[in-house]
Amino acid sequence: MSGDEPVDEEGFRLRGAALLRSAANDLKRDDAAAAADLGVSVADFAAYAEGRRAVPGELVRRAAAVWPVNEADLLPWRDDCPDGVVIHRLADSIASARVLTRGGIDYYEYRDTAMSRVASFRPEWIKMLSVVDDDDPAHPGVRWNKGHLLYQFTYFVGPVNYYVREPEGDRVLRMDTGDSVWGVPYSPHTFTSRSAGEEAYILALTYGGELVGDAQRELAALGAETAANFARAPGGLTFPAILQDFLNALALPADRLAALSGLSEERVADLLDGAVAPAPEEITRLAVALRVSPRDLMPIKRDVVGSIRHCRAGEAREWRYPSSPQAAYRIRELAGSSLHPHTRALEIIPLAAADRVAPSSSSLRTYQHQYVYNVSSQTADLAWRFEGRSFRDRLDPGDSAYLKPFVEVAFASERPDACRLLSLRIGGRVTPETRTALGTIYPGSLPRYLRENGRWY
Repeated sequence: MSGDEPVDEEGFRLRGAALLRSAANDLKRDDAAAAADLGVSVADFAAYAEGRRAVPGELVRRAAAVWPVNEADLLPWRDDCPDGVVIHRLADSIASARVLTRGGIDYYEYRDTAMSRVASFRPEWIKMLSVVDDDDPAHPGVRWNKGHLLYQFTYFVGPVNYYVREPEGDRVLRMDTGDSVWGVPYSPHTFTSRSAGEEAYILALTYGGELVGDAQRELAALGAETAANFARAPGGLTFPAILQDFLNALALPADRLAALSGLSEERVADLLDGAVAPAPEEITRLAVALRVSPRDLMPIKRDVVGSIRHCRAGEAREWRYPSSPQAAYRIRELAGSSLHPHTRALEIIPLAAADRVAPSSSSLRTYQHQYVYNVSSQTADLAWRFEGRSFRDRLDPGDSAYLKPFVEVAFASERPDACRLLSLRIGGRVTPETRTALGTIYPGSLPRYLRENGRWY
């Protein structure tokens, strides 16, 4: 991830212009009023809002001072993936290598792998430099971290010990090639090697999920007490908390909810106390009464043990895709959690020969951001289609790639069934609620949503 030249300058300028125009529109400022607020001429404001000139940092700071906006509201993203795929070569990964110490000893060798500015992936190849001769979490060669903000999916290669600190005590899992773990943020953990003579490394695929970005900024500004009120742990009392939130939002008394839903007041009281679980038909009636979707009342089931969920290589679910006997891939499902339904970790094993690679009915396509790493010793050929254009390339052993959502991609190999690709797919900032909102705006308005370029009034 290097380079001295700015990325996507024209797109960045035009998206910045659209954000400035949208902010002025939302505040009902025409060019003259906006220019007066911001201390620039009408001609200069028009040049910025039309994208003829880049919005300067000083104008952003002035807007944040005089308008009820934050600087981040006027700062667009840069698109460093114009062809839909970014490939990171093994040579570039090796060039990024650095050794980090813990407690005075060399502990990890880190290498960067594929990343993009449009996704929250921060994936690293990490070699364990500390070798232990037992499974004791208190071994002097075990150096703990403090836990980090990002979620982490970990794929193991070689004899690696994985340690995780839980409120009940420290745990250690003996991991080997193909094993995987999914873990929640801020859970202290660490890794060591069990053999000085064998290769031992992990692919630590960290990503931000819904905790980073606007949510983190908003909660930090609202304060610790408010943030604690927002926190909701999955469990037996989740449904009562959800139901109470909707009552509070409507300022609706429980007896009135009973009348609107046709449930007895006693039954509603029991549901709010968590004394009973709602029947599916009751959820439907409550949703109608509250004018929400039934899914809005459904609690999330927690399936992690402590702060992690792990999957042994031999226990992974497996199937063929699209279907036997015409399958183009063998798919193996790796560690994941119902806490993150839009995160999926897979091993993709191409079954087609390299000379047959092409976007087709057997291509893979997903709404998620996708990371791919070639964990095998065989080269994978890939062909993809993005925004009406077709591309071809390869992933040699140790190469990695980032793919934008909805890229149609096909993989193949000279030795079918011998190539293994690790794929982590994650949701981005576009949530299911955002998708519904996009689908219900006034017809034909999507271009304006993406890049407003004029006044709406």
